[in-house]
Parts: sequence; structure tokens; C-alpha cells
Amino acid sequence: METIMIKQVDAFTDMPFGGNPAGVVTEAGSLNEEQMQMIAREMNLSETAFVTPSDKADFKVRFFTPGSEVDLCGHATIGSFYALHEEGRLDSGRSVFTQETKAGVLEVERSFVDGRPVFIMTQAKPRFEDIGASRGEIAGLLRIDESELLDAAPLNVSTGLWWFVVGLKRLETIRDLKPDFTAMSDFSERHGLVGVIPFCLQAHDPEAALHMRAFAPFAGINEDPVCGTGNGCAGAFIGHHRLVEFEDEVDLVSEAGYEVHRPGRVFISLHREAGEVSRVKVGGSAVTILEGKMRF
Repeated sequence: METIMIKQVDAFTDMPFGGNPAGVVTEAGSLNEEQMQMIAREMNLSETAFVTPSDKADFKVRFFTPGSEVDLCGHATIGSFYALHEEGRLDSGRSVFTQETKAGVLEVERSFVDGRPVFIMTQAKPRFEDIGASRGEIAGLLRIDESELLDAAPLNVSTGLWWFVVGLKRLETIRDLKPDFTAMSDFSERHGLVGVIPFCLQAHDPEAALHMRAFAPFAGINEDPVCGTGNGCAGAFIGHHRLVEFEDEVDLVSEAGYEVHRPGRVFISLHREAGEVSRVKVGGSAVTILEGKMRF
């Protein structure tokens, strides 16, 4: 019988039971892909991360949903590096670390706010696609009136994973969404998407610039509480459509998770070169809420 140590870390929050929970195995070098998938299924969280040695970066991190491996996961990255920090495995003399992922080798920065570690991950260079979906079809997925959509054209956006990003006008609308998950799953499958990210430029927290939700029924997750890659894509969309004016760089705060009673906060940093969004960073703090042994 094999035994591994595993943690559950709430990411994008500094309070237990907030943010987005991720499973983290910080010593996964002995596990094969089939075992990683079984562990992720047993944890039954949106993602479980497995940290192994890398010859390209400080660590290699693989991410599994209960059903399959994905190239990148924002909240599980934050959870993984918070767990590594807790275990004393991040050099105290450094502030920037690297992770090898299936989306490339990406940087993760560590800073401290009020004595708590905060981790900021650089995501993949933003990519944008217009798939030609009609406003009527998009409104139908979300079960809202077309008039609730921003004029900014919804787009497929990737900062490591492809999400369909939709801007809405009112906080009340996004809070009350009851999407057509069957239609949304079919839409995601047809267009090669993880899911749909609706957001608005209104928020409960006066320090937040946007409120967002993340729906991924095709990936088996009707709603992800506080999604790192989804926030990265929403930020890239905002910069691409110039919904927030800035020259070279801007920092935004996003709020999410309210509707599923797991409020969280995400820091988004956008960098622009030659008029285009060239780099997106996403981060936050975390809390380890559970740790123990898994035997199999």
C-alpha cells in the first residue's frame, strides 16, 4: 500500500472556507498519471495539483480535474506555491520562482502583505478569437435579455486555457444568472472551451474593479468559485477592449465566489506593449484548511 501526503488549500482568500479549494500533493514524484487522476477523482475538487521535480523550472506542476488533466490552473497554482512556502521549500532569499506546466514555463512571484504571503502567477501570453457567436445565442446561454450585454464583443480568450468571456452591464444581472448548462456545455465542446466567464465592471467591494463568475459544465464544474485562469482571461478582455484605460500597466482587483458562498479576491496585473495586452499576472493569498495521508 502506498501513502502520500495531501493538502486542501483555499486559494484567493485569507479566510478558511473562502476562495477556491484545490487539492495539492507537494511530493508527487512517485505517482503515475493514472494514480494522479484517481486521486483527483477522490478529492472531487475542481482541480488537484501534483508537484514533481523539473529539469526546466523550479518545479513541475500538473493539474487534474476529477475527469481529466488540464494544461493550467490558476487557483491550484496559488495553492501549490502556498503549500510549498508552508513547508519551507521556497528559498527565503528569492521572490520569483518558476513552474513547468503544459502551458509552458511560467513565473510565480512571492510577496508579503501584512505578513501573509501572496503569490502572483504570470499566465501565458493572451490570445483572442472571435468565433462569431450571435448576441442572441450568448444571451440564451446565460438566460438573459440581449440588452444586458456590454457592447464590447464577447471573445474566446486564452491565458493558458480557452474561456469565452462576456461583459455584462449590471451587477444585479450577474448575481442572478441561472445559465442553461446543457446549452453551455454543448457550446464549450463545439468551440474548444473550458467554459464561460461573465463579468461586470461593478462590484460589492469598493476596492474591486470587477465582479465575475466562471461556468464550466463541459469540464464537469457548473460553477468554479474563484477561477485564476478565468480572471486572467477577463482581465485580458478588459485590456483588449480598453474597458479600463491605461498606458503600460494597470493593477485591478476582482471579486468572485459570492454566489456560491465562497467569496474571494484576485489581484490582476495587465501589461501592454505596442497597444496590445502582452502579459497577464494573477494572484492572491491562500489558507491550508486540511492536510493528511491518502492510502491506496
